[in-house]
Amino acid sequence: MAAIRSKKEKQKERQKALEALRKELAAEIVAQLPPQMQGDVPRGREKTSPSGVKVHDDQEAKRVIEAILFTASRPVTNAEIKRALDGYQTSKIDQLVRELQTEYAREGRSFRIHEIAGGYECATDPKYAPWIMALELQKKAKQATRSALETLAILAYKQPMTRAEIEDIRGVDVSGVLSTLVERKLIKIVGRKEIPGRPFLYGTTEKFLEHFGLKSLEDLPNITEIRELVEQSVKREDLLRTEHIVSKEPPATTTEADQTGGSQESALLKPEEPRASDTPL
Repeated sequence: MAAIRSKKEKQKERQKALEALRKELAAEIVAQLPPQMQGDVPRGREKTSPSGVKVHDDQEAKRVIEAILFTASRPVTNAEIKRALDGYQTSKIDQLVRELQTEYAREGRSFRIHEIAGGYECATDPKYAPWIMALELQKKAKQATRSALETLAILAYKQPMTRAEIEDIRGVDVSGVLSTLVERKLIKIVGRKEIPGRPFLYGTTEKFLEHFGLKSLEDLPNITEIRELVEQSVKREDLLRTEHIVSKEPPATTTEADQTGGSQESALLKPEEPRASDTPL
């Protein structure tokens, strides 16, 4: 019985695939007919969007895809484009996107189409970053603080992790930072660790990939690359160099009052003990 049922299901799937292919071929034929003959063709066989606007050919379909990606505020999936271009298969949409990518590269456009977080996104070419950054300096203050970026970096490379595991690495409390990153939807709770207390496990989100322009976590730079960049940008002796911030010359004459005052002043000049806590964003 199971074998018969499986055979019937395969036949249904084959029929659906043939029907979809028939509609696609019919639409292609209609698109190539002279305008005076297209009125005799049933409307159901034309390639139309959900709004009823007809897409005449692949060139127009490419312009539609270009407009969708240009106006979108996030990566657009193939399935979403397919809903806008009713009648186009996912493989055909992928082909049109690749053609657009080739056109942009050939014509030297200032933007490209990238695959990010399971979808397509229109983004500027990296070589124009200096000019764009000149306009984005005002927004820098609103971005993540250093403590948040450190926490996010640890989590990105070692996820999933609990709050205690992150604190063991950083050596400070990160509860406030985690709350802020969750609010900004850069990280999320992905489960609980099977240990006493069953603490939450945190991991990065698709918005994290989108924010940093990554297709997947595999695109993260490895630790060796980061170490080499740091060593090239900052000399080792500069990192290890120490400077005296407060220097006090001994007085010419010393009295009991001076000794008392000096002791009090030295106490005031002692550096403040570091606090084991993070400042939230």
